[in-house]
Amino acid sequence: MGRRVVFLESLHGVESLFTRGLRSGAAAEGWEVEVLFLRGADKTLLPEAELRRRLQALWPDRICFLMDAPLAWPRLWDDPVLKAIPKASFWFDDFLRSPETLRAPGLWTEWQREAGVRVFFHDGHWREAWGKHTGGIAHPIALSADTAIAAGPGEPLYPELADCAVMLGTIPALDSLEAEAAAFVPSVRQWIARTVEAMESVSWPIRAYALADETLRTLSAKEQAVIGRWLADPAARALANLHIWRRGKRAARLRGLRALARRVPVAVLSGHGQERFALEEELRREVAPVHRFAFRDTTGLPAARWGGLFRSGRLQVQWVDPQSIESGAPFRLFETAAAGVALLSDARPGFPTLFASDREMFYASDETALAERAAALMAGPTEILEAVGGRAREAFLSRHTWAHRWREIGAAIGS
Repeated sequence: MGRRVVFLESLHGVESLFTRGLRSGAAAEGWEVEVLFLRGADKTLLPEAELRRRLQALWPDRICFLMDAPLAWPRLWDDPVLKAIPKASFWFDDFLRSPETLRAPGLWTEWQREAGVRVFFHDGHWREAWGKHTGGIAHPIALSADTAIAAGPGEPLYPELADCAVMLGTIPALDSLEAEAAAFVPSVRQWIARTVEAMESVSWPIRAYALADETLRTLSAKEQAVIGRWLADPAARALANLHIWRRGKRAARLRGLRALARRVPVAVLSGHGQERFALEEELRREVAPVHRFAFRDTTGLPAARWGGLFRSGRLQVQWVDPQSIESGAPFRLFETAAAGVALLSDARPGFPTLFASDREMFYASDETALAERAAALMAGPTEILEAVGGRAREAFLSRHTWAHRWREIGAAIGS
């Protein structure tokens, strides 16, 4: 007899990479998977009674959802049948950028205590912060990657980048950030500007939100009062946090890229369906002078070609953004490992527990170390990189697939 899990997705036809991966893991473990969209194609919310009726009709053994997707239906779990079903909420992002969650810590406490909702965070910092915010417990969960990436060696998507260190990831475009900041009141713009200045020079790693708090204390009492009143609104605070994070993402990745580009040939591979990101001309200005620089826009690249994307270049580099503060390994670590490619990443505390240092992955403590390590690895024997990439792939398949994550979730929620 099969077991059934329902994934609640927020918007009709728009499914998260995270929950899509977990669905594959559940299916691999023999679960029957159903998807129930909380909003229709016209973005209209399902009425609570209708949503409850559909869930009751499915009668699942487990309910899963991303972040605070069902928060618009605060009494959804009051039904005794639904209350008894184990539930899991997955956060691969920080909750400070979710105004509804900021407004409703008491509801989350009730959900965790009364309705059996188990909360999972991929970042140790945010697990701790969640506990302080709601008084509830958050469980650790790492991300993963599509096992199809590991199906075979495949050909690199960009063979012409064979001698480059390839940095994957988008860098927000400056003009889009400036247009976004123009909507803030003058005192908030001043606060953000000073925070960005600090991001450019502070010792690694950049903790964007902590820097913002420190910068706020350097402003005048009048400015602090204005900003404090503005931040009292959860929607305003979430908006400010999103902007500060995006600024930190830009600063962190540009700092790493500048250091790297002065030592080795580099290529940036960027693609994003929503965010405006820096293109080649802007990046060349930001990182000049460079040893050699290339850029590829990968927007809209089919998932079937991702393996070739990760296999491009001599060495893959992941310089993560401030979203991953303490551990919080991004998708990219697992994707490059699945592809069997050597990756050089910044040395967040939790990373070596996922992939062993120098055996399964390479790490650098700051931008200077990043450039030095990249130069040494690229000048060394190719066999060393191939061996590390091969062991990373073995580690991924043996302990980091979505099926492994699904089993971890079941152990945590007791089903």
